[in-house]
Amino acid sequence: MVFQPMDVVTLIAISLVIVLFYRFLVYPLCFDPLAKVPNAHWSSPFSPLWILATRYSRRELHDVRQAHERLGPIVRLGPKDISISCFEDGIRSVYHKGFDKPAWYDFFNYFGIATVYAKSALFKSSQLLAVSKAILLDVLVPRLNHDAGTSQPTELLELSYSMCLDLVNAYLFGLTNGSKFLKEEEHIKAFLEHYENRYCAESFWPQELPLLTRSLEKVGIKLLPKSAMASKKCIEAWLMEMSKAADASMQTADKMSEDCADFPTVYACVKGATSQQSSGKDVLSIQSEIAKKFWLSHTKAIGLVLGYTLYYLAQNPTTQDRLRAEVASVAPEMQRLSSTLDPLNCRDRHLPSPETLDELPYLSAIINESLRMRPNSTPLPRITPDDRSVTLVGIEGIPPGVRVNAFQWFVHRDPKKWDRVDEWVPERWLDGDGRLRKGSGESQMWGFCSGPRMCAGSNFSQYRESLLGGE
Repeated sequence: MVFQPMDVVTLIAISLVIVLFYRFLVYPLCFDPLAKVPNAHWSSPFSPLWILATRYSRRELHDVRQAHERLGPIVRLGPKDISISCFEDGIRSVYHKGFDKPAWYDFFNYFGIATVYAKSALFKSSQLLAVSKAILLDVLVPRLNHDAGTSQPTELLELSYSMCLDLVNAYLFGLTNGSKFLKEEEHIKAFLEHYENRYCAESFWPQELPLLTRSLEKVGIKLLPKSAMASKKCIEAWLMEMSKAADASMQTADKMSEDCADFPTVYACVKGATSQQSSGKDVLSIQSEIAKKFWLSHTKAIGLVLGYTLYYLAQNPTTQDRLRAEVASVAPEMQRLSSTLDPLNCRDRHLPSPETLDELPYLSAIINESLRMRPNSTPLPRITPDDRSVTLVGIEGIPPGVRVNAFQWFVHRDPKKWDRVDEWVPERWLDGDGRLRKGSGESQMWGFCSGPRMCAGSNFSQYRESLLGGE
């Protein structure tokens, strides 16, 4: 049989159609290892456009939550993109087995490039206690007394950001070298503006489509606005200024006690560790390590949680009274700071020890409930291992290179585990005797992730919340 030229072209065209039909329709629906996962959208097996559009419009949490409510604890978002909402058979497997982070996190890097946060180290840190006393008693209390004497309201969210940033930076770089947002109110507004510019809506492009973003930049098309890059440089310059001041402090560290509030505890630790790994580490490399692993762990997010905690307390006078009585039972001098202290001088006061605050059940319940109600709203993605398939939520054979998303919100607002799931009820964390309820663990509170890649600053964040809540 002799084929005519047109017949060969037709045969090739038909073959191509069959291959494409199989590759992009039959295989995703029937033979793809993820075909057993329910689809959040009809197009999920074939294209990432639906989930990309959802993320661009910042509706991911809302829409994916609705998909889980309809379809169960595991849903498919894109061809190699899934979401899980249960802890025991899903989140635990992903985070405790150390699945790698995807390129999504690269956007949070600064400068282009965790032993000090262990709970025991924090509780024993005289430097951290000195820093906390200096900021809370010598700066915060006088400012609150001043604000109370004026007719102007206090912006509590900005105040909570200021407190958190000042405490973080003082622990990282030393009290003198850190930020002074509580004293310099106009600076926190400028910082927050830079922060919002840095993480603007257009940050979607380098996070979700980094290859496309880089390719367009090579031909002169920039998807990030100029304000985003300018703000990033301002934040980097600000961090570098504190870092250089801390480095200068290290030159005289032999004359400075490590218990001193001015001692740059975290900077000194990171500098020592990086010096051992590579000789001649410069300030930029050390600052990059601090920015990526420590500073970014708890700047704005924990400030937001603290702001909500203050809001919830303001809405519940009975809770305030109970908390005040509990703190006064172990630290009577903290009960009425303003009634017994000269508001301009709090140096004769002492903070309760962190061990003492850690043992207060109602304070812990308030912190837990605020973390439950207002967790991080990003998906915290991971990538399945490149050397094997895995089983998640009963689905076997999930292949390498699949993005797995898990929202803390799904764990913290699970109606199967909580009554009155959308209400702030600190008492839910206590037993009938008023003691902190034991045994729930991460399956109910997953505020700082878990496993080998959990948040480096989880213990510090809880330490700071305890001190501020006790205040």
